[in-house]
Amino acid sequence: MGDCVSLDLSCDQALNQTCNCLFGDRNYIHMMKANLDALETAMQELREKRDDIARKVSIEEDKGLEQLAQVKGWRSRVESIDSQVSDLLKSRETETKRLCLFRYFSKNCISSCKYGKDVSKKLIEVKELLSKGIFEELAEKKLAAKVEKEDIQKTIATINNKFEDEFEVVIWVVVSKDLQYKGIQDQILRRLCADKDWEKKTEKEKKKLIGNNLGRKKFVLLLDDLWSEVDLNKIGVPRPTQENGSKIVFTTRSKEVCSDMEADDKLQIDCLPANEAWELFRSIVGEDTLKLHQDIPRLAKQICEKCYGLPLALNVIGKAMSCKENVHEWHYAFDVLSTSSHEFPDMEEKILSVLKFSYDGLKEEKVKSCFLYCSLFPEDYEITKEELIEYWIGEGFIKGKRDEDGSNNKGHVIIGSLVRAHLLMECEEHFKPAVKMHDVLREMALWIGSISGKEEEKQCVKSGVKLSRIPDDIN
Repeated sequence: MGDCVSLDLSCDQALNQTCNCLFGDRNYIHMMKANLDALETAMQELREKRDDIARKVSIEEDKGLEQLAQVKGWRSRVESIDSQVSDLLKSRETETKRLCLFRYFSKNCISSCKYGKDVSKKLIEVKELLSKGIFEELAEKKLAAKVEKEDIQKTIATINNKFEDEFEVVIWVVVSKDLQYKGIQDQILRRLCADKDWEKKTEKEKKKLIGNNLGRKKFVLLLDDLWSEVDLNKIGVPRPTQENGSKIVFTTRSKEVCSDMEADDKLQIDCLPANEAWELFRSIVGEDTLKLHQDIPRLAKQICEKCYGLPLALNVIGKAMSCKENVHEWHYAFDVLSTSSHEFPDMEEKILSVLKFSYDGLKEEKVKSCFLYCSLFPEDYEITKEELIEYWIGEGFIKGKRDEDGSNNKGHVIIGSLVRAHLLMECEEHFKPAVKMHDVLREMALWIGSISGKEEEKQCVKSGVKLSRIPDDIN
């Protein structure tokens, strides 16, 4: 008797579930086709919204902004459900063919009921993602973008913000010292083309593609960090004219490159003034760190002064000090920067080695020797050009006698080369033409001189340590 009752209950439960599947509120079989149509429509709408947001995010990222985490998460969930829906729709034809009796029944009720339930579930998920795909903001400023913007407004974020309304497309290309035309073409095409078909093309085909694309647009092209002339025709970039309204902007450390590129307008970027340098340094270090000890703000200002307004130094040294919580670490950092700055963390790798590119760009060894010689003068020392040339002749860097016009002219040519490379700055000493060296560049020159001096047994310089005897590390 007990077994009979148990069997009756099991049959009732099975019957109830079957009836609910066929006739209840969740009639997965009867509603299957309608839900499939609705799912296909909703999924297409979701894909279009995803693509629209992706394009907007790309524009924001070009401005130096960073995609919000909630936007990134939403896009990831859309990609996941897109794949799931695609797999589900592959069985559409098979499952709908099983339906019969006005789609109230199926030739395989269990399979159709399960499939219909999955379709209904995915439809709800897609609609939920559609409703959540409305964002007031897609991206936000990130620290790197802020630092770069302060860094003499020389980044893609600044360029986009200034020109996005005036130009159809803004392109930023990092050229660097090792000039490769293929690399420049690739960076331009990544900005211009949504697909990656161009990757299979030859350099000549890429040139034609760039020309056809930019020829129809009003564009601005920023070539960052030029060390030599770039042949725009070889890349495929059409020349800007008053008619097309396009512009080409480039940054370089060499005035000679400006001449080679036939620049119409030249703007020299100077180091930051003291107040702006401090604001940048303070923002990188962080207010929380500055508040850890009453002496840290004073030490921070002293360390900031050791950067001499150079954004590269402010950025690197500021990041290094942002995690220093002990006031003794700040005292030590100031002492190192005051005596042996090349020993400061990241100084050699991220500051001196970067500045050394300008030194490496000097074509003649005697010009390099003349530059290194200038580091032997005290900080901020202004030396007249005539006096400096006499020293160079005396050291044998320039052949000839002091009163010979040829030797004197050669000296002025070398000074001109160093000024155009921004390794020396022109000034006046008692109304006479003079030059001086930026303090950070002087540190770089002393660093180079010390390294090469040890290797070649020529010279070894220790700056600002008030030597009273020969150092132990000099044999």
